[in-house]
Amino acid sequence: MDTKLDMMSFSILRNARKAKNLAYKALKQMKAGNLDEARELIAQSDGATTLAQEAESDLLHFVQGSEKEVETWLEHSQDHLMSSLLATETIKEMIEMYAGNRA
Repeated sequence: MDTKLDMMSFSILRNARKAKNLAYKALKQMKAGNLDEARELIAQSDGATTLAQEAESDLLHFVQGSEKEVETWLEHSQDHLMSSLLATETIKEMIEMYAGNRA
């Protein structure tokens, strides 16, 4: 992995994977009744998601208007970003539903 495109794709992948893992940790904390910990983990997940989205934006600007070949790494990293966004948003809603049921 020595090209700028590869490194940018890997940054998306790394941060998206981190965001998804943190979201699932938040879900486990919610299920254990640790709502404050769940919210903290979701906030960390949001931070990792932001980094992944910034890396994606940088990458898209990098390849825009050029004939650079978009490789498998880019597709794979964007798949991870989309699945982490879906997981994080779904788990956020679940945490809030859980909090509402406990009130």
